[in-house]
Amino acid sequence: MVEAFSSSSAPRSVAFLLHPSMVPVIDVFRSLSRLEDQYDLALLDEPERGLTAFTQPEAAKAIVSDALLLAFALTRQRGRPFCHRPVGSRHGSLDEYCLLALIGSSRNGVSDVTREAAALLDVVSLDFMVSLAGEIGRQMDLGTLVFERPSLSEFRALMGYGPSEEVLIEAVLGKAEFNFRS
Repeated sequence: MVEAFSSSSAPRSVAFLLHPSMVPVIDVFRSLSRLEDQYDLALLDEPERGLTAFTQPEAAKAIVSDALLLAFALTRQRGRPFCHRPVGSRHGSLDEYCLLALIGSSRNGVSDVTREAAALLDVVSLDFMVSLAGEIGRQMDLGTLVFERPSLSEFRALMGYGPSEEVLIEAVLGKAEFNFRS
C-alpha cells in the first residue's frame, strides 16, 4: 500500500507512505551511500531479511542484487545522490516513488510512465536502466511482490505537475501491489 499526502502550501510537497513490503526494496537504494563509505555488504542483510517476509529467500536475494546494480548504475549516471528517507522508514521521497514507478512500469518495456519517471531521475540511457529495472520487477513478480504501475495522469498528479486528484492505493490480501484508483 502506498498512500500519498500533499500539502497545498508548498509545490511538490508530497509524502508517500510505502507498503511494508516496499520498504526493504527502497532500503537497498537508501543503503548505497553507507555501502560506498564502508564497503560492507552486510548492510544489505537487513533489506534482504525484510523481503523474506514477503517472498522466498532466493527471490529476496535476487531482488537485492538487482536493486544494488540499478542503484549503482543510476547514481553513476545521475551524478548526484538521491533524496532518501532514513533506512527502515515507510515514508518515501519523490525520488523513491519515481524509483518504484520506474521499476513497476519497466516490467513490460518502455511506457510513458517509464519515460517520465526516468526523466525525473535524470536517466540518460533509458534502454539500459529499463532493462535493469524490468529485471527487478520480474524478480518481484516471481516472489509475489507486484507493482501495478500508475497511469500517466496519476503519476503526473503525484509528482505535482498534473491535475490534482485523490489517489487511493490499496494492498490486495496475499500479495503486495499498487492498486491505483482515482
